[in-house]
Amino acid sequence: MGIMMNAQKISVAKKIILLSIAAIVGFGASCALAANDVGSNCEKAGKIISVGDAKLICAKSGKKLKWTIVSVATATSVAATTTTAATTTTVAAATTTIATTTTTTTTTVAADKTPPVVTLLRGKGSSTSSTLTFTVTGDEPIKCSTLSANFDEDFTWDKISIIGSIVQTSTTVCTITAFSNAERDNDDHIATLRASASFSITDTAGNAQKMLLGSPQSTTVRRA
Repeated sequence: MGIMMNAQKISVAKKIILLSIAAIVGFGASCALAANDVGSNCEKAGKIISVGDAKLICAKSGKKLKWTIVSVATATSVAATTTTAATTTTVAAATTTIATTTTTTTTTVAADKTPPVVTLLRGKGSSTSSTLTFTVTGDEPIKCSTLSANFDEDFTWDKISIIGSIVQTSTTVCTITAFSNAERDNDDHIATLRASASFSITDTAGNAQKMLLGSPQSTTVRRA
């Protein structure tokens, strides 16, 4: 009988302990719900908590953050749409100025002090006409106007009556037209043109040349 009484006392004690634990848990949940009640203030937007079977999310209501009861889908959507302020960084553009230096090159050309090299050539080796041609050719531009057609000034000749003209036919060539005095006897007459002792021709820079290469030049004239 004493053993049965003790067993009953132990059973009652266990029930009291279980009821006490249940009361404490219920009180804790009640306190948590009270602290995080729907509509009460919260601190961090998007934060989700579980209170019993309910889920609360911290969302903006007016100008304040308050706890709001939502479904899981809504909580996820709200959390995903939490606005993050964009930071815009403005970088000042750097302007680089490159100084340009203009270099002027001055080329000094030495004055031409070299006389031209000139050469006398005949137009033909033989001719049946009394009109003959010769040329004076320079290795650089020459001035034909500095040559004289008068006998023994720049030229002397044999079997030639006169020099008709001295013409500048290019910058480096003077063409001389002379006339043979060969008779119409069907014989060969050698018409010769040569530089005289006073021969002189200048280039365009004014340098005089007193030597005529190729001088003398002759043409055989036969007139029928």
